[in-house]
Amino acid sequence: MPRFDYLDEKKNKKTKTKKNAPAPDGRHKGDSGEKVEAVYVRKETIRAAWREYRQDGGESLSELVEDLLLGWLRERA
Repeated sequence: MPRFDYLDEKKNKKTKTKKNAPAPDGRHKGDSGEKVEAVYVRKETIRAAWREYRQDGGESLSELVEDLLLGWLRERA
């Protein structure tokens, strides 16, 4: 068995269940239709930022990252 073949088997099993069936418009449940892109950041950086953000009462690190990026873009404009 090649190294990652077991992942394909799990994927096929998941798509067969009714739970993961697409909605009438073709999207899966919970899918907003907005594209998401993976970004790689060191675990230590994420964990340290999350601890500080949580102490300040923040709930979503994703929202913090988005706010920071949008602020940076506005400064450049």
